[in-house]
Amino acid sequence: MITRGCQYVVARSQHLDLMKPQLMDHRYEDAQGNFCCERFEFFHFTGVQSIKQVFEAIKYFMLNMEITISEALGHTTVREDYDTVDDGTSIWNYRLLSTDSHGITSEENKVVLTEYFDESVQMDGRPCAVVVTDSVDVDDLYPYNTQERVRSDISATTVLTEMRRKKHKRSKSTGSEQQVNETEYEGNLPIHSKEVGKSMSNCEEEEDEVVVVMQRAAFLKMHKPDFDISIGAMRSLKGG
Repeated sequence: MITRGCQYVVARSQHLDLMKPQLMDHRYEDAQGNFCCERFEFFHFTGVQSIKQVFEAIKYFMLNMEITISEALGHTTVREDYDTVDDGTSIWNYRLLSTDSHGITSEENKVVLTEYFDESVQMDGRPCAVVVTDSVDVDDLYPYNTQERVRSDISATTVLTEMRRKKHKRSKSTGSEQQVNETEYEGNLPIHSKEVGKSMSNCEEEEDEVVVVMQRAAFLKMHKPDFDISIGAMRSLKGG
């Protein structure tokens, strides 16, 4: 799963600039009435020290996902872990039951694999970290209850790579010199700056900055409910 997921993400991004923002989102309803969403996106983490730092933060988020969902969306979310193997390079299986403000409960049953590579073949020997999520098709222990809950299947791959770029650093003003810099930013990158008032020219120093690039490909299928649901409640499920 990890190798296939990584290969897919690399193929999707092979003609893209990894240092530029990317977002592709495709939503549709299939022939069976299931709501589907395909999403591919980049995130850039600056001010971090390494891939491992971001990797550990992502794993922590996933292990506490029910808290995040409850706080962000106001849903009542319950997590049930019933199989966890290895605290380092890990694989675990869990269920999420989330009830929204309309009283509709959705359920997810997932398998998650995570792995860190010091030298990745897919990344030409560079370090990378991979998180792969897939849905459980059949679970005899916890069978899906489509008569009462909305089933959501999610397959996703997250790939973390480390890039470096030059970081511009201005020296501090000295003496009685006073100046105000108005800088416009696009994301985390300054595009230009204007100096207001009387000032003297400053020296610029360049140093390397670590940028962790997160590439994420995800596919969601929300199964058509086997029970009546209002248009507003369905719209809320699709948007959440």
